[in-house]
Amino acid sequence: MQKQRIAGKFTRLIKLPKSAGMPKCEAMKLYRAQLRKYHNTRSGNFITQRTVSIGTDNSWFNAQVINRDPAWVSVPNANYVWYSGNLNSENAIISTRFTLSQRRAILSASLFLSVDNYAVVIINGVPLVFDGPQNTPSFYNTGRTFDVINFVRRGRNDIVIIAFNFGGQRSAANPAGVAARLDLRLSSLL
Repeated sequence: MQKQRIAGKFTRLIKLPKSAGMPKCEAMKLYRAQLRKYHNTRSGNFITQRTVSIGTDNSWFNAQVINRDPAWVSVPNANYVWYSGNLNSENAIISTRFTLSQRRAILSASLFLSVDNYAVVIINGVPLVFDGPQNTPSFYNTGRTFDVINFVRRGRNDIVIIAFNFGGQRSAANPAGVAARLDLRLSSLL
């Protein structure tokens, strides 16, 4: 890779993948815009419990619960959602914010994701999932689990999901939905 001088230091230039025909920088712009909107409306939940599940529902910013398509896996403690501003849109940008106690260490953290059809998931500014355009039933028939212990932190956390429907607008003939559940296990008080 080429090297570029930034702030007096040499850094590598990395060619980033694309998702949905969208460069990663565009996904990050959507992430930052979502957070700006979210910051103005909600402060997020403060979590003090030792174990917690945060699942998609109407409390997520821009999310509206929809009926689960029979082809989609059931996700305990989470609902399938889509963009509340237009349930027929071809994509949905949803987010949530929560704050973890500074007095507890994070012992484990996993994210379960089921999306019809594909998604970008960004946690605290770091892309976790960056799917390419596809109509892959394994993404929603069984879902996927990700270890996110290196993505979440004590203090404030933000999760943004940009979900895409393959083939255009969401409709009865072309369903779309996303369900996500973050499971956290925290230590006793430090």
